[in-house]
Amino acid sequence: MNIIISDNLKELRKKKNNSQEDLANFLTVSIAAVSKWERGECYPDIELLPRIAVYYDTTVDDLLGVGETRKKQKMSEYNTQMLEFYKSGDTLANVELWRKAAKEFPNDNQVMRNLITALTNAAGGLLAFPPGDKDREAKKNEFLKEAVEIGEALSAKANDQSDMYYAMYRLCDAYKKLGEVEKAVKIANKLPSAGIVGDMTKEGVLLHILEGAELKAHLQNFLLSLIISFTNVMANLRRCDYDNEQTIKIYDKAIQIIKLFFEDGDYGARHLYLSNWYSTIAAAYARMNDTDAVIENFSAAAEHAIACDLLEENVPHTSMLFNTQKIHGYGKTYMSNESQNLLKGMAAEHFNFCRDDERFIKLTEDLKKVAVSGE
Repeated sequence: MNIIISDNLKELRKKKNNSQEDLANFLTVSIAAVSKWERGECYPDIELLPRIAVYYDTTVDDLLGVGETRKKQKMSEYNTQMLEFYKSGDTLANVELWRKAAKEFPNDNQVMRNLITALTNAAGGLLAFPPGDKDREAKKNEFLKEAVEIGEALSAKANDQSDMYYAMYRLCDAYKKLGEVEKAVKIANKLPSAGIVGDMTKEGVLLHILEGAELKAHLQNFLLSLIISFTNVMANLRRCDYDNEQTIKIYDKAIQIIKLFFEDGDYGARHLYLSNWYSTIAAAYARMNDTDAVIENFSAAAEHAIACDLLEENVPHTSMLFNTQKIHGYGKTYMSNESQNLLKGMAAEHFNFCRDDERFIKLTEDLKKVAVSGE
């Protein structure tokens, strides 16, 4: 037991960035005693264990090491259940799951990360608080305020930079949704700027450490993360003020770039973006009364919407640049699937001029075969 305690004491001291003297003064014992504990020559008296646990913001079980196995097993169970809720879209159940975990492991940063994620995801979707709920906004705001409270605490205490930055990222999201934009911007400005491979980033450092298959997998994963960041930027361009011709050019460039990287067409979650981009182009052509272009782009949008809804996950990419990575989709956050969402978009008034076209009618029929509505 003393060996486990010695290792844990050294690890906790490093995380807290304190000295043996600091702990000795807190416990009113000699520095030599603390030094012997860390060397494994003896261990603290049993009555000191709760005080040591309090000092390091942990539990006696974790201090002794006897709770680690149980914790790993429980966390595995929580993560398995989270994936089930994520796939089914039960965002409220996911919140309750991680609230329960937080009571069991109140000092675990990963639990706090999962709870703040569950809260902001639930508040941002339609499944937890459907439009017909008269108290919808109040309930969403309660979730967001809880997320802010957790995020503030986590960002303040996190010793790991990734935990701190993640908490700050979620805080920005929560403050934005609460309408407190200035607070969101203030926190966002404290986050590190995006780096490139050559910068002193995790990606850049690992580039010079890893070899062979590990290096290939690392670089492919990094490139995929860059593509995801790129698609997020492009998806938000629709919020900007571009005229119809500029909109068409911008989204066409984005589509061509994605196709260049995924030469086998195994787009994975990018099917969602491609569907949205093609439908945005179709809307731009509709405002120009170009029936053929509207039909052509809606046809492509439908193809990707259906592919998104029927996506087979956890199979390897075959495209050369991503063949060490597996295909992943998005969890269900909204009541309707992508085919149904596209049908709703096609019902917009500015498509009335081409609604009776046989090709338009066929597209709607094809989408209805896959569409799922939660209404």
